Amino acid sequence: MWKREKKPEKGPGGDFVAGLKAKEKGFEVWCRKMIVAAYKGIRRGHWKKVVKRALLVLVIVVGILMSGRYLFSDELEVTFHHLYSPKILGTDNTRLVVLSDLHNREFGPDNRELIQQIGSLEPDLIIMAGDMVNAYEDDLDVILHLCDELLKIAPVYYGPGNHENHLFYEKDSPLESLLAEKGVHVLVNRAEEVTIHKTPFLIGGLTTAPEGYEEYGAEFIEEYEKSSDFKLLIAHYPGLYYDALSDTEIDLGICGHYHGGLVRLPVLEGLYHGDVGFLPKYSGGMYSLPNSTIFVSRGMEDHSGFPRINNRPELAVIDVNGRQETNG
Repeated sequence: MWKREKKPEKGPGGDFVAGLKAKEKGFEVWCRKMIVAAYKGIRRGHWKKVVKRALLVLVIVVGILMSGRYLFSDELEVTFHHLYSPKILGTDNTRLVVLSDLHNREFGPDNRELIQQIGSLEPDLIIMAGDMVNAYEDDLDVILHLCDELLKIAPVYYGPGNHENHLFYEKDSPLESLLAEKGVHVLVNRAEEVTIHKTPFLIGGLTTAPEGYEEYGAEFIEEYEKSSDFKLLIAHYPGLYYDALSDTEIDLGICGHYHGGLVRLPVLEGLYHGDVGFLPKYSGGMYSLPNSTIFVSRGMEDHSGFPRINNRPELAVIDVNGRQETNG
């Protein structure tokens, strides 16, 4: 997997991680001693002691991995998902690559590693689900260069998030027009038709927050929902599906915003986001709703300076086809 450029270990969790790395060196020496002791024990017939020691080593190894190298890993994780739809015509697979919440971060110089990774996945469409920039930064070079390169791979559809909206409406940023000039499909409460492998798609972008839905988004969705095409809706806020879009007929909704809940917990998933508090309902992954399927990206960057824990930056792949996959 690709790694982001190395940064000084400062800020929340930095000293802790540095301390863990120092301990790991001593831990590796201790492991070697335990292996030698186990070998000697086997030769002497002390099986019970060997088993106890092996179990102890296993527990400690798992603890080290979970508390250090994995929990605070900054490696980009590529996740794979499948969606069946009877609307997909023929046997061809439509591959979507989804990015969200990049916040101007770079994976390698000029995002070279990220671009190479996306190219190797051979997508039909690249979906940007918002907050690819920072509202408090005027520099647009990172996102503009990234889009330049990604457009060489596949069409790019961009659903703005709250950070883009701040730039558009509060700072009068030229971002939207600059992206459009390059050929990026910027979808601000509107939709575009496209045919992929004989299947008609209607790709929409809903940019409003849940509290502004009735005023700014309801009319668009009412019209959008009438289409019989495969409806792919980029809506940055998962909170829209708590109420406003909970019963809407959308074939695939793509969201971001929650950053995976920052801390990923076993079984419980995401821990927290300021919009909804603890244990967000939709914090990362695929979710089936009464009339829709939604995918919530865990995003690619930290949030408000708080580190991602057990929550690697995510580059998601969604394969959409007319074949129902079965386990086994």
